[in-house]
Amino acid sequence: MKRVSTILAVLATLGLSLTCAPSASAQQLKAPDDIKMTLRLLVQVSNDFKRQITNKNFARVPREFMEYTEAADAVRSVMKNESADLKAKVETRLKAAVAAYQKVSDMSAKETDVDKLMAEHAKAVTAMNAVFDLFPAALRPDPNLPPPGRGGRRGGGAGA
Repeated sequence: MKRVSTILAVLATLGLSLTCAPSASAQQLKAPDDIKMTLRLLVQVSNDFKRQITNKNFARVPREFMEYTEAADAVRSVMKNESADLKAKVETRLKAAVAAYQKVSDMSAKETDVDKLMAEHAKAVTAMNAVFDLFPAALRPDPNLPPPGRGGRRGGGAGA
């Protein structure tokens, strides 16, 4: 019985340390709130890409790409005081994500097949998620949530 309680105590301690790990990592970052905000901005623009494709507003897709590059620049800006190692990793993955979204933008000038564009958009989202993987879970945005305040409403309403 004593052995079981010892094992449970060790597991509880391990579980508590794992639960606290993301917040400890977030505290090591110099600007976690700014990082979280800029990552959320990437998701919002990505969702706007998807919305324009779904609505067949292909002429608007290049504008979304411009906004995505602005969001990527915001990420770069908030990373300026972070560790050189993290900055380098973020930059490498961010370049790949921007290139993937540029491919979607370039395709939209010629391609009117929503399925093809959405398939390419899915690849871009995967590249964007690779950027998010570099940060603690507490800072990563949920791409399935609607942006806050969309449509002037707050709360648990349906997404855009």
